[in-house]
Amino acid sequence: MATTLDNERQSGGKKVILAEPRGFCAGVRRAIEIVERALELHGAPVYVRKQIVHNEYVVRELQERGARFVDSETEVPDGSVCVFSAHGVSPQVRANAAERNLTVIDATCPLVAKVHQEARRYARDGRTLILVGHADHEEIEGTFGEAPDRTVIVQDADEARRLELPPGAPVSYLTQTTLSLDDTEEIVSILQDRFPGLTGPGTDDVCYASQNRQNSVKSLAGRSDLVLVVGSANSSNSVRMVEVAQDAGARAHLLPDASHLDPAWLDGVTTVGLSAGASAPEILVEQVVARLAELGWADIETEVTATETVVFRPPLGLEPASARAADTRDDSAELLARVSARIEGLLDAEAAHWGSVDARAAVPVEAVRELVAAGGKRLRPTFCVSGYLAAGGTLDDTAGADAVVAAAAALELLHAHALIHDDVLDNSPTRRGVPTVHARHARLHAELGWTGEARRYGEGVAILAGDLAFGYAHRLAGGLPAQARDIWMRLGTEMLVGQHLDIALAAEAAPDPDLARWIAVCKSGRYTIHRPLSLGASLAGRPDLQAAFEVYGLAAGEAFQLRDDLLDAFGDAAATGKPAGLDVSEHKMNLLLALAATGDAEVARLLEAGRQGDFDPAALRAALLDCGVREEVEKRIDALVTTARTALDTAPLADGWRERLGEMATQVAYRDR
Repeated sequence: MATTLDNERQSGGKKVILAEPRGFCAGVRRAIEIVERALELHGAPVYVRKQIVHNEYVVRELQERGARFVDSETEVPDGSVCVFSAHGVSPQVRANAAERNLTVIDATCPLVAKVHQEARRYARDGRTLILVGHADHEEIEGTFGEAPDRTVIVQDADEARRLELPPGAPVSYLTQTTLSLDDTEEIVSILQDRFPGLTGPGTDDVCYASQNRQNSVKSLAGRSDLVLVVGSANSSNSVRMVEVAQDAGARAHLLPDASHLDPAWLDGVTTVGLSAGASAPEILVEQVVARLAELGWADIETEVTATETVVFRPPLGLEPASARAADTRDDSAELLARVSARIEGLLDAEAAHWGSVDARAAVPVEAVRELVAAGGKRLRPTFCVSGYLAAGGTLDDTAGADAVVAAAAALELLHAHALIHDDVLDNSPTRRGVPTVHARHARLHAELGWTGEARRYGEGVAILAGDLAFGYAHRLAGGLPAQARDIWMRLGTEMLVGQHLDIALAAEAAPDPDLARWIAVCKSGRYTIHRPLSLGASLAGRPDLQAAFEVYGLAAGEAFQLRDDLLDAFGDAAATGKPAGLDVSEHKMNLLLALAATGDAEVARLLEAGRQGDFDPAALRAALLDCGVREEVEKRIDALVTTARTALDTAPLADGWRERLGEMATQVAYRDR
């Protein structure tokens, strides 16, 4: 396709301008991959609630492979596998699925899940929620279901002008992710004029892919006599693209596939602009290009208006699996699903208990629950269950499996404690793409005009929520055997001491490569990989693996931390979910900075100037880019991954686990978030 479309071909002046980006977005790719992986793992049939994405071609392809699409979860046979579509579902749908004992696989787009989370927050804060979008769209139905008694739907500017709410009521708004950006801005502007104090999400809800595709067709409209958008009629973002092109002054049509192309549309047309909605596969674009060539429009020009690098990974256990490691991944996925259920059950029960006392009593529980629900890499639980399975532990050993689930759940809640407190220490405004606990509650304090200092209140809520997560973690770990409990206590202590040294070096602003490396080993090598692996192996009764897991874990963990340092200094905030350059801005003397300072005079000079009170984070980041430390650290990461893999060469691991753990070392060392 690339060679066909990227080479220009002369055709008497008739031309096609092909938009880039076009077609599948990250959320659509992820949703389709989830159904494909579910079919591979569970076999046909796999039931999918609604269309997985709004494209008839995609649905037909998946049907042929064994997917069964249903309108309601109540149509799915009890105990079957059910995939929720990319558009999200309401809490009632989840409850219905639980009653039917369905194995649920959630393909909700992470950007839609973010809107659901925001809806729950606003409702819990006692705010009326204005939901901007199309009432009959599945995404709006799902979001509305989060708080139906506090939510009103506004579909257009006229409804925004007519909306009546009680005077003085606290009001917030959220939007459907696939709307026209221009229409959304108009509606929100009207609402802001009508309801002073209206608050909204920290970032636009209209997804990056919808924005990019709308911008691309605006550009096409200015250069084309006709704009064609490949997409199905029920695809909201495809329909919006057609409307955007028409609003920009072009003739435009929605094109489900090449067979719907009417040659009469081309009368008097010299230039055709061609794009595709976020749920339209590239093969349909290829077919339209071929049909246009038959009709005389064979000169292809590609117009790039944005570059998309966002990738949304499938849920744990559904990532691509090699044949040799398929069994290991199945068992891991099962245990990790139990870990999630254990955490959710604990936090749901706690939220219900304290919420019955008073809504405010449940606030710290909800803060922990929201952070855990927002996703994250789940590395510590993954390495814990991996250590158990690699050591020969099985799902059939009920006591062992239950113990490793409790340990892995405890690790995730301990990590939630660390993250909530770390965000306060680092003064970070976002985590996993949403406001941090202290930032959100400080903003709430300010918006509602409460007494006292907003920042102090927000940090107080965060400290207490982190402490609560710490307590829940120890509650889950309380029943572990003595040897496992000893490993548990060590990893918690190492993490906290490493955290203290981290802030001590930042306060002193003195680069110390040896101590910075020790901090990386404590906070990542031992805490993230070595101790969780050892904990799992201990629960499988395999103390003989401790030495190999220590070498592997320390090397892979240091590589993980170095990648974290690189992502902070040079990464994309949209991918990582937190601001770039935060370590530099907060004077953190991580290993990357320490290595750069010892090898580059300009970096050392800027750090010394910072110690004297003349701190210039922008200049320091620029110096880091210029000094070559990035290449040095990449080489160091390569060596560490080799060390980690080599440590497993003679270790007596269960079948498939040497290869699997080797892959995991590579994944943590070369990730992009």
